[in-house]
Parts: sequence; C-alpha cells; structure tokens
Amino acid sequence: MSILFVRHGETDWNIAKRVQGTTDIPLNENGRKQAELLCENLEKESVNLRRIYSSRQIRALTTAKIAGSRFNIPVKVIPGLEEMNFGLFEGHTWDEIGVLYPDELTKWQSDKRYNKVPNGESYQDLLERLFSGLNQIMEEMKDNYSDGDVLILTHGAVIMSLLTLKKDLDFKTSYMDISIENAKIIKLELNDLEEIQQKLYRKPRLPE
Repeated sequence: MSILFVRHGETDWNIAKRVQGTTDIPLNENGRKQAELLCENLEKESVNLRRIYSSRQIRALTTAKIAGSRFNIPVKVIPGLEEMNFGLFEGHTWDEIGVLYPDELTKWQSDKRYNKVPNGESYQDLLERLFSGLNQIMEEMKDNYSDGDVLILTHGAVIMSLLTLKKDLDFKTSYMDISIENAKIIKLELNDLEEIQQKLYRKPRLPE
C-alpha cells in the first residue's frame, strides 16, 4: 500500500513565479498536458490505484479529475489538503515580496515553521490541518484499500512540508534541498506518514 502525492499541473502563476497559496488559479494548457502525462506514468508503473483524493482548489481538483476520468475512479475532496495560506504575499513574486514587505518577510523567514505569514499560516499550521485530512485518508486506506495505492493531488508547500519533517531538515532552508515539480509522483508509505506525524509534535516551540 503506497500513498502517491502529486503537486497539481502547471498554472500561469507558476510560470510567472507568483505565490498562489489560497488564490484559486486554474491549470493552463500545459498543466492539463502534465495531468495526462501523469496518468501515462501511473500506467507505466502499473500502479494499483484504488482511490483519488484532492484539495478543493481548482488547480489540484482539475488534475485529480483528469486522472479520475482516465482510471474511472471517483475523486474525493478532503479538507486540509489545500495549499499553504501565504496571506499578504499571495499574487506577488518573491522578489516583489522582498521589496514590498521586507520586514514581514524577514520575520517569517527567521522561523518559518512557527512564524505565520502575515494574514496567513505557518508551516506548523499547515501540517496540523493537513494531518486532520491525512488521518481520514489513512483510516479509509486501512479499512478499504489495504491492497492498493491511493493518489493525493495537492500542492508544493504541502508536499515540501512533509518531506522536510521526514528528512529532518530545517524549514528555513529546506526549499533549497527539496524540489516539488508539477504533476510528478512522490511515493510515501503508510508508516512514513505515521512517523512524520510523530515528529510534528516532538519538539514544540518554547514560548517566548
């Protein structure tokens, strides 16, 4: 039993390198082609796909529905799989953010795991609500899909946060070590998610 995490297909904001977050940007033409290629790759790897879960955001849900149509599997939207809320930063490139909000950016970058983006989330916030959704998926897998694999369509910061904990990296710099490409498969096992969840609360931040 494997959990196949996939970031949605490409959007125009991906090309422009704009922070999307909660902003609901659709797939572009290339993003749809990437979703079709994802399906081809799943077929080549002979994945025993039993269930497809998705973020509610249109870029992920469209990617999921393309896969669902290809494999004749219904898509289930699970709350908690959405992209990180980047608040004040959304709609801007990181270069623009550095010019427009230098103090806010510096404060967030000083402790990205626990400091919230202005009007948004911290990575800890993201992970806590993510696992509220993943726990539901894991329970359904144990009960119904123990002999197959599931596909989860989600977002770059979501997958990066999971891998940062899994690899025991620093949230401040993990983006330099982890690259999450559009519509590429990242395989984790059920025990991987259980171990990551244990790390989520292992070293809570001390109050200032």
